[in-house]
Amino acid sequence: IDVAVNAQAGGMNTDIDQNLLFCGKEEGKLLAIRQLIQKGIQPPIIVFMQNKIRAQALYQELQYDSVHVDVLHAGRSQAARDASVAKFRKGDTWILICTDLCARGVDFKAVNMVINYDLPTSGITYIHRIGRCGRAGRYGKAITLFTEADFQHLRTIANVMKLSGCTNIPDWMLKSLPSNKQGNGNREKRIQSEKRNPKRYGIDTTPVYDKKDQKPKRSRKNNEGQEKNQKRRTRE
Repeated sequence: IDVAVNAQAGGMNTDIDQNLLFCGKEEGKLLAIRQLIQKGIQPPIIVFMQNKIRAQALYQELQYDSVHVDVLHAGRSQAARDASVAKFRKGDTWILICTDLCARGVDFKAVNMVINYDLPTSGITYIHRIGRCGRAGRYGKAITLFTEADFQHLRTIANVMKLSGCTNIPDWMLKSLPSNKQGNGNREKRIQSEKRNPKRYGIDTTPVYDKKDQKPKRSRKNNEGQEKNQKRRTRE
């Protein structure tokens, strides 16, 4: 894991310390967030995910680490989401994992850190996410994890950080990478490209060699078909 940028914003919000953390591949992100927790965290913390499936998967992984964690996504009932927000505001929950959709319209006060587990695909989303911390004169910290799969959108985020006053951003992040605004001039295609999330592997700590040894489960339909064929052969 390599820290690519560690810079303080000067234009967007002087109270937010923005960081980019390169994790190599998808499995490196789970290791990175666990290392951040082990080094010591100052809750409350919000972790943003790409979708509800990934949010639930990360929640299940962090539950094993004896951390006060909860999850907020559209797959849960309204009552469950309200309870999660209440626990987070009360301080019973240290880390709240959520999606952009569920975080809209919810006012979280006194958030100390925002972690972008999945890189946002637009500058506006990035600004809205990190704006959850560093409010009312309080210091905040924003850490954005990225992998090789995020290079398409990394240039956009790096330029937003640059415009906000961040320093020490490598030139290759600002110039060398393909921008999601580039294209053949078709505005509709550019918009679709900006909204498109990269394909990501699942959040799982199972080693690759163990996954290869796991045999796929047979469906009930296939089992019934095999039993019928076996009976026919017996009759013949």
